[in-house]
Order: sequence, then C-alpha cells, then structure tokens
Amino acid sequence: MKRSAFTLFELMVVVMIIGTVYALVLGSFDPKKSVQLVTMQNLKQSLLPHWHKGTKLDLIIYDKCSESILLKNNEPIEEVEVDLNLNIFQKIKVYKLDAYGGKREVSFSPIPIDKKLHKVCFQYTIFPNGSSSSYMVKSGKSFYTFFPYFQPTYITTTLDDAMDEYLKTEYTKIEIRDE
Repeated sequence: MKRSAFTLFELMVVVMIIGTVYALVLGSFDPKKSVQLVTMQNLKQSLLPHWHKGTKLDLIIYDKCSESILLKNNEPIEEVEVDLNLNIFQKIKVYKLDAYGGKREVSFSPIPIDKKLHKVCFQYTIFPNGSSSSYMVKSGKSFYTFFPYFQPTYITTTLDDAMDEYLKTEYTKIEIRDE
C-alpha cells in the first residue's frame, strides 16, 4: 500500500517543534534592550523604557551635536544603545516661555563627561516624578512642543502655534506680569 499523506501524529510533532522554536526565539527577544530610532516626535517614548520611577534620566547631545550620552542619576548608562540621528539636532533652536509670556531661546549649561567639560547643544530630562523637560524645538520646518507630563509631542509649522498649544496645557499656565 502506497502512502501519500502525513499522519495526524506526524503533523502534531512538526507543529510542536515549530512552536518550541518560535517560543525560544521570542523568549530571548527583549524589546527594552532593542535599538529604536529616536526622532523628535518619539523622543520621550523612546527614553521611557530606560527610566524608572525615582530616577533621573538625561539624554545629552554635545560637542557640536556630534556626540550623545544617556545618563541615569548623572551616571552614564553603558549597556543601553540609543539609535539617534544626530543630524536632526544640528540646526535646532530650543525655546521656552519667559515670565512675561514671550519666547526666549534656551542655552544649555556645559556638562562634565570623562572629566572634561563639553558644550551641550540639547538636553532632555525625565525627572524622578515622571515629569520631563518642556520646550518648543524648531527642527527643519517643524516646531515640536514637548510638554512636562504625559501629553504626546505636538507638531506644528509655526512658533506661534507651538506657543499657543504650550500655553493651553494646565501644567504650563504662567502668570503674565504687568510692568
């Protein structure tokens, strides 16, 4: 008698082998340790997997925007790799609102790395309580508004729109002084 098909038992063995291999491959994949391309739009979301409540996490772009480092509680994190397109930071302008409701350009303080002081061109911090840096950043033709808490990054084409959206949030209400 000529056999032209697999038995049910043979098919079940093959499915079990494939399932075991699949489980082993996915079990060894850790998405927190995988590299994610960081953009202005997903900056905070890309850094959150490396942040833990009660710790301070800083992404620092320095040396004419050619180098980057990730610090946890002011110490470098060696085991984390962040895929960062440093070109997007080359010609950015960072703004905050002053006490009068006007915009002012932000300049970052130099930071010591490997016992040498480096000029910082961009710094983004997630603080121990979960809040983060809040800025309006001009990159290319777009303006990105980073809010201090968990709102998504707002993207617009004008600084005025970015400022309006920044002022709408309840966390950034400022008192305009009359003088």
